[in-house]
Amino acid sequence: MSAIEPVEQIQHHVFASPFSTDLPALLRRLAELPASIEAPYLTLSLDWRAHGTRPAMRSGRFYLDQDVADLIQQLDLSAHTPPYESLSADLERVRGFLDGDIDPAVKGIFIFACSANSVFETVLLGNPVENNVETGPTPALLSLARIVEDEPPYLVALFDQKHAQIMLVDHAAELQQVEIEAHDYPRHQSQGGWSQRRYQMRADERIDAFIRTLAQETQKALTETGAASLVLAGNEQLTTSLRDELHPSVQERLAGTIRLGNYVSDSDAIKETLPLAQQAEREREFSVVQRIENGAGPGGGSATDIEETLTALQAGQVMILAMNDDFTSCGWADFSLPVFGSGEIPAEHPAGGDVNALVPVAIEEQLVRLALQQDAEIEIIRTRTGVDWRESTNGSASDAARTEAATRLDAFGGVGAILRFALSDTRSAADL
Repeated sequence: MSAIEPVEQIQHHVFASPFSTDLPALLRRLAELPASIEAPYLTLSLDWRAHGTRPAMRSGRFYLDQDVADLIQQLDLSAHTPPYESLSADLERVRGFLDGDIDPAVKGIFIFACSANSVFETVLLGNPVENNVETGPTPALLSLARIVEDEPPYLVALFDQKHAQIMLVDHAAELQQVEIEAHDYPRHQSQGGWSQRRYQMRADERIDAFIRTLAQETQKALTETGAASLVLAGNEQLTTSLRDELHPSVQERLAGTIRLGNYVSDSDAIKETLPLAQQAEREREFSVVQRIENGAGPGGGSATDIEETLTALQAGQVMILAMNDDFTSCGWADFSLPVFGSGEIPAEHPAGGDVNALVPVAIEEQLVRLALQQDAEIEIIRTRTGVDWRESTNGSASDAARTEAATRLDAFGGVGAILRFALSDTRSAADL
């Protein structure tokens, strides 16, 4: 084998995972479910972490038994009505699912159910989620969309001079790996061999060739997986060489480099690189808000408040929806037309329909639902620094500093969008 063809083998591995995969496709499918006014959808999120001293005890199950069990009574539903029958069947099926064989690695669960419409979808996650229950005419998708968006899949290229691993990481778990092995030509000989200068020249040629192969495989992995970012892990000299060899389109997605030893475990590599991937996501959020600011104004490429963003979504204009993670707003919907609006239900139907068809909705949920239906990107802007929103913070969130991206989006009411197109030079969104 020649010095400029150092790679002996390239192996591809796909790892079995207890966690749900292809969540974007699931979100799109849930967003396209028809509204159910008479028998509401049930959306549950459950913290499924085992208690430290009582492994069989999980707060999510306790929450279900103590709080969600009273849901029907809280809604004051009459027995044997469609809403009552549907929710009762949903809760029974939820209990049956939770009593089944759930992998111990699962820390968070989402369940979307509507027995009247034959809907029962479960999502198993490697990260904890907050215990919560919601009912409504459509599934409540914001929390799951936020999880999918907040920590998108990323690649780690962990390598030395002869061995490389390109790992696909999704929510702190390794899903796929490309393993590249190279030979150690030229072998150093203590006597009777090449001079040190010739040896070093051939060794450098082999390393350069290995780095080129690694750059090609990394670009291929990014294309095939759609990972949001890339982290290079190794010694400083090698990571610099690989970074310089990467295609410009790959360099644009580089989240950073980190020094790691040759024998670090995959789990430790994920632990060390995850903060870089998270920081890259924060930078993407800031960039989106900047683009909204730059496109603000009549005829610009942005929608810059609740009404304009909602209108643009209904007109199919939105390319990227941005929303602060603490944004909430009441609103209304007529799902039969369909048409949506913010604020209290109006006395007269804004679109000339039946005013009795107007129902109250959470606008933040409908913004996400409409964005998913038209394949718009969603950026949920992290509003507090140093706070993990998936876990209870005992009030610490209110004390944490507000991020600059969130502060800038506050100027537009906490929500905005980048448009695929503006209607004209003087008008951005349609009038609905």
